[in-house]
Amino acid sequence: MVLRFTLGTNNGGTEPGYLKYSLTMIDECRLSPDDYRKPKIIKYLILRILYIFILIFCFNIFNAISQDLSIGIFEGHADIGNIEKIGSVRYNESSQEYIIEASGENMWFDHDEFHFLWKRIKGDFILRAHVEFIGDGVDDHRKLGWMIRQNLEADAPHVNASIHGDGLTSLQFRRTIGANTEELRSEMNAPNIVQLERKGSTYIMSTAHSDKEFLDVELSGIDMGDEVYIGLFVCSHNNAVTEKAIFRNVRIIFPDEKIQIVN
Repeated sequence: MVLRFTLGTNNGGTEPGYLKYSLTMIDECRLSPDDYRKPKIIKYLILRILYIFILIFCFNIFNAISQDLSIGIFEGHADIGNIEKIGSVRYNESSQEYIIEASGENMWFDHDEFHFLWKRIKGDFILRAHVEFIGDGVDDHRKLGWMIRQNLEADAPHVNASIHGDGLTSLQFRRTIGANTEELRSEMNAPNIVQLERKGSTYIMSTAHSDKEFLDVELSGIDMGDEVYIGLFVCSHNNAVTEKAIFRNVRIIFPDEKIQIVN
């Protein structure tokens, strides 16, 4: 009996994709009519039962991996950069909530380390979510928020709306590959609603407390191309620990097409 697994990829092998498996059963016992009157039939039946159980097992693995690659309205998730503790994402379909757990030393200077729940989209759009850290945390500079990223490399150009553990709120960005990260700080502290909008090469971070007005911070002049990776992120600011955050009411809105993607 031979069991073969193949983990495939999309986009030329740069992104997670799909799982293929095949199972070939080599039946060493060739049964003749007389064999059914011999103990050899027991071996045959055991092999057939084992074959069925292995098929069920493979099917369950395939479903689990497929669900992990496609979570809610997103296409996949991944650790970005040199991560010591592997991150994860949990999605509650009934409440439409995402919980991201991540480590990562920082998202600053010329590279980033964090966990990213991502989707590829094109054009102009608005990203919106209610956000909240889970627990007191270890480092005041742990981060959560929305990110728009050119690719999944650690030194990629990006723009992100970042809420820190101590409440600091900023629009952080890297203009070109490997450049140092810059930021525009908001006057708002510890908002629980975060929105990030793209209009061409202009990016607008809007933040608010529940039932209050939005406060905007705007950035222009960053061109990451038409198709980008967008998504939710968490960084613990300490590679030796993980931090968790929960994201609710997650929305992706395309104003020109009057389309809104909801969980």
